[in-house]
Amino acid sequence: MATATKKVHAAGWVARDVPHLPGSALLEFLIYQDNRGDYHWEIVGERGESLAQSGSFASYEDAERAARWVRDGAGSARFEPQVAAERQLVAV
Repeated sequence: MATATKKVHAAGWVARDVPHLPGSALLEFLIYQDNRGDYHWEIVGERGESLAQSGSFASYEDAERAARWVRDGAGSARFEPQVAAERQLVAV
């Protein structure tokens, strides 16, 4: 059963802080609180599709700090076209 969420803050700072480059996607980070009171961040694409979601955070500030850390570090992340053997998921 899915947990309903309450959107606390829609942070559009990703698109505003960085100039949009032709050919790049417009992304938005959303910070929200679920029904259990936990906070999460989510990356949403141009068409509203969910691209990534975080785990739980105890406060809005913690979730926002983590979202900013992901946003700021994403540009320096290495792209690995092959998944390392120790990182492969096994379906059960």
